[in-house]
Amino acid sequence: MTVRTLRLWRVGLVLIAAAALAVTASAREIKLARHPSYHNGKIVFSYLRDLWVVNEDGSHPRRLTVHSAPDLYPRFSPDGKWIAFSSSRYGNFDVFLMPAEGGPARQLTFHSASDTVVGWTRDSKRVIFSSSRGRVYPGITSLYEVPIDGGLEQPLPTDWGYWGSYSPDGSRFVFNRHPGSWWRKHYRGSYAADLWVMDVESKTFKKILDQNLPDNQKPNNFWPMYGNGEIYFVSDRGTQATAGSPKVMTSVRNIWKVAEYGGVPVQVTKHTSGSLFFPCMSADGRIIVYEENFGIWKLDVTTGESVPVRIDIKADPAENTFEIVTVNGEADSFDLSPSSKRAVISTRGDIFTIATDRGEPRRLTNSPGARDTSPQWSPDGKWIAFISDRNGREEVWVCDENGENLKKISDSDCEKGQLVWSPDSKAILYTGSDKKLYKYDFESGQTAVIATGKVIGFGGSAIMQPQWSPDGKWISFTRSEDTLLPHVYIVSADGGKAHRITEPTEFSDGYALWTPDGKKLVYLAGMDISNIGSRGESTAQLYVVSLQPETKDPTDKGVDSEAEAAEAQKKQQRSLRSRLAASRSSNGKATATASKRSTKKKKVDVKIDFTTITRRARRLTSVEDNITSVAVAPNSKLVA
Repeated sequence: MTVRTLRLWRVGLVLIAAAALAVTASAREIKLARHPSYHNGKIVFSYLRDLWVVNEDGSHPRRLTVHSAPDLYPRFSPDGKWIAFSSSRYGNFDVFLMPAEGGPARQLTFHSASDTVVGWTRDSKRVIFSSSRGRVYPGITSLYEVPIDGGLEQPLPTDWGYWGSYSPDGSRFVFNRHPGSWWRKHYRGSYAADLWVMDVESKTFKKILDQNLPDNQKPNNFWPMYGNGEIYFVSDRGTQATAGSPKVMTSVRNIWKVAEYGGVPVQVTKHTSGSLFFPCMSADGRIIVYEENFGIWKLDVTTGESVPVRIDIKADPAENTFEIVTVNGEADSFDLSPSSKRAVISTRGDIFTIATDRGEPRRLTNSPGARDTSPQWSPDGKWIAFISDRNGREEVWVCDENGENLKKISDSDCEKGQLVWSPDSKAILYTGSDKKLYKYDFESGQTAVIATGKVIGFGGSAIMQPQWSPDGKWISFTRSEDTLLPHVYIVSADGGKAHRITEPTEFSDGYALWTPDGKKLVYLAGMDISNIGSRGESTAQLYVVSLQPETKDPTDKGVDSEAEAAEAQKKQQRSLRSRLAASRSSNGKATATASKRSTKKKKVDVKIDFTTITRRARRLTSVEDNITSVAVAPNSKLVA
């Protein structure tokens, strides 16, 4: 199995992929222009991984950089002579400088950490940037300044720092101390981006907003900009709500302002999309340009009026409209066929089958603009199920191994995942982001909810690791409780009450697997099973629970009486005769009846007694190694 799996990632596929950007005969308004900056009627921004400059009314766009590496976060210097930006031209993102009218770019920083351009000092002599260099704590950003004439960068005395801006006279500096996550909407908590003001000369600091708010009500206050006596920033504070409440999900981002020494903040813009990012104020404090709902907008600070900047660009794409791609080791998901002679993979948004040893690849789907992923081959080898958003949202689809007879089998407004076929290939399980475990029956065409979760835990789903019993009558799964800690449950394949198999005192458990004989369930339990309760080292150990009461202690292998000794001797003799018969069969001397009897697969009938199941669990391992995954041998006697 391991050798075949390794082969999957070495198989090369040649396919023709349509490019996302087509050549157009005429100009069109662009979307996803990013990181705008304004100076004296000009706006510089990042688009198609390069820098462009345009008039403030959107006219006469001009490309400033043409490079294979992305050029991002452009910022005009206050005197308008320079543009600083971040680029990964030499590996990671560093600070670069170029003339505002265009020309060769010059590298200013050379550190192995990524550097994000934030702004400038008011004298246009130094560029401000943020970088996670471990100055205060690993992974936490700090603010730095680098001189444009060359020299080493110096950290600002702000310890932590994500974004910042100097006052017009350069005597004060407003900044975000907590970095936050700009893409995380509706956040309320102690890690929200906060606003601090530093007195540059005395190096004293004052927090100017939300000092008295409870942690679970603190909103993000991003990208502070020091204007003329006022500080502008982006926040969704217009909705006062606590973390996790339905109300907080209605919050939207807008530009706000507050007096430079603190006070009551005032909302400036009235957007409703919630997608307002990366504003930048002009050096004279009169204009703010910003991203809003995939476009660029301009705010006149004096009048409070915001208008969109409509930019039409006629550009030859940087890449061909089609390309021949050799896919080697780029499959994002895969599954083996029942024979293990072929595998189904998803790569670049489509589904293929490939040979694990010898054979030709076969394309099953061709879905431009959609993503097909997570394929699963049915046990009878006739069908392949996968997840696709070709209809605008994720649904579960099935097709045969030739990509024909395509059929959508789900219809719910949620994300789908974790496809698991039943042993007889007559039904399939899948989970939804609506916290439900679904079962689709192919004979009836009906979908049923088998189990419902309570909360979405640290594993990213309310229901995790669903597994069919060998006879297809039961389903095991992991469900997070109100504490966000996961536990293993068993439910009938027809639905009904779900039974937890572990004691209430068990901290967390998951990753359950049925033994092929249907007599036991193997799982992991400890303090680091899909949660953040770990003390820094692995405590997960392997456990097994018997589904029926046991008449004898399975760990007792001793002989305590003559009767047990006699039985042990008989068992040993039977085992010897069985091995001899197998040996004769391999030499062609066994009868046809014996051969058929040895190859006939025994039918499994899983029976479960839930009355004392939580007391029948026993620990199998006590190791220091990190146990992360489990596999049960076909004979149900060995666990790897």
